[in-house]
Amino acid sequence: MRNNFEVGGKNQLNENVRRMREIQKRCKQREQGKQEPVKVLWKSEKYSNIESKIRQDVEKPMTPRPGSADFLRAHSRAGPPVKLESRPCSPDITRKRSVPPASSANDVQMMRNDFDFIKINGMNARRSAVQRPPSTTFQEDAKRKAEERLRNHPMGETPAYLARRKDEWKRDEEYRVANTPDPAMPPGHRQLPDKERRETLNLLHQKQNEVINKMQKLPIGADTVRVRQERQSLEKQLTEVEEAIKIFSRPKVFVRVET
Repeated sequence: MRNNFEVGGKNQLNENVRRMREIQKRCKQREQGKQEPVKVLWKSEKYSNIESKIRQDVEKPMTPRPGSADFLRAHSRAGPPVKLESRPCSPDITRKRSVPPASSANDVQMMRNDFDFIKINGMNARRSAVQRPPSTTFQEDAKRKAEERLRNHPMGETPAYLARRKDEWKRDEEYRVANTPDPAMPPGHRQLPDKERRETLNLLHQKQNEVINKMQKLPIGADTVRVRQERQSLEKQLTEVEEAIKIFSRPKVFVRVET
């Protein structure tokens, strides 16, 4: 049976391995060829006999500072300088020091007070009140009082704070509805208050009755020019009043805002 990697009598797997090894070998030879020796830094012959100053500072012996172990230099000049004749600005190490020198740290002796901690703990234990768990009688009394308060509580009543909150919600909703512009209102107009609309409607009804009464008082048999003109004028007024009554009988009336 022929191998699956053999195509045209040639093993492709072995061929691929051989090509990969050749590519790795060429890459390794290329990297080795790029390595160059490190070059020596250029130095002028003019300064070859001059010694480095940094080297002189490093090789220079350290001299101890006088008085550095006698006081704390970090707090020697803390605060603003006080210029007085009796007190110099610089610290005077000849005065009595409140802090002992660092050299006397080995001579410090620890002082221990002899306390009887067992006796002290016993006295504290006698003085402190012991918190005991509540007795069975106390628990029964508390349970009975809670049940009695629950029975005496009025059921079905809304708390006062909820009633106040409902009133606030109702007022807020009324204010919002009153101040919300009507989408049907044309620009440059305002909605007439309901009270003013009713008052105007009553005046229009009174005007209508007055015009009808005048028309009824006109002479029927006379057909003069003056009577005809007055009848036409009254009919025109009656038509205008009826149109106004139709308008102000609507629940919403918009009037133009005078600018």
